[in-house]
Amino acid sequence: MQSRLSTYTKKIRRERLVIFALFCLLINGCNTPPVVRGPPPTPVNLPFLRLEQAGECYFIDDFLPTPDSLVSGKTSNLFLRYYTYWNARYKYWSDVGIMLAFYSKDMRCWGLFEEYALPRIEN
Repeated sequence: MQSRLSTYTKKIRRERLVIFALFCLLINGCNTPPVVRGPPPTPVNLPFLRLEQAGECYFIDDFLPTPDSLVSGKTSNLFLRYYTYWNARYKYWSDVGIMLAFYSKDMRCWGLFEEYALPRIEN
């Protein structure tokens, strides 16, 4: 009787050990992999634009680089566009986020009315 009981307890201990080992492997397998960051993206060089000069406008579709995000809309009789570049060089700002806001009456000739440097957000 004693030998039979000890064999049974050894089997249960072995099963518990196997279950615990599988549980540990499962927990380690569910960890997120380490984040590997590459080199920072090269900044976009934006051309120098003047703010709201009388009668001066730009054909921005012809020369501005593709933005990281573009928001467009309309208010009363003006069309608006907000260009955002997350890594850009513009005027005296270097390697920062830039937001440029333009307005137009005919969707061809655009005037710059706002420019902002956006704070860099590190993850």
